Amino acid sequence: MMATLFRILLWLAWLAGAAWLWHAGKLGTASALALGALSLVVFAWPGSVARRRHADRKLRYVEMGKEPMSLH
Repeated sequence: MMATLFRILLWLAWLAGAAWLWHAGKLGTASALALGALSLVVFAWPGSVARRRHADRKLRYVEMGKEPMSLH
């Protein structure tokens, strides 16, 4: 949850920075739009493989001590 909130805030800061640079005349319109599109690619990119692999680890119920009926 916190990582998602951080990514959203970082994305908004990126867009605000691009908008400010465009408004100040430091970036052209095409460059500002390209930075906005790049921000979507960077921040919408899925998490790393290690993080996804870690998210797949869940507690699993394992039945211990049960034997097949044919062994009795």
